[in-house]
Amino acid sequence: MAYRIVVDAGHGGSDPGAVSGNLREKDFTTKAADYMYQRFQELGIPVVATRTDDRTLTREERLNTMRSLGTDSEVIILSNHINSGGREFSYRC
Repeated sequence: MAYRIVVDAGHGGSDPGAVSGNLREKDFTTKAADYMYQRFQELGIPVVATRTDDRTLTREERLNTMRSLGTDSEVIILSNHINSGGREFSYRC
């Protein structure tokens, strides 16, 4: 099976995502996505990125990039987000 990867750096441009002081989620998602993109390229895995710089993407622009490798089950979309909390969660199995 020949997988193809779409790496999505969440947020960007006018959408900073979560913010705490001078830390912005969009900066971390860009760094994570850049690393992932480079690593997939090194491994020879077909990969595209939704954005590689700090710009605002419309929903359609983001989706069009995700669809650029196809829509079958061999396309994997990795969307990076680093959510902020503030509450402690308890999970029960």
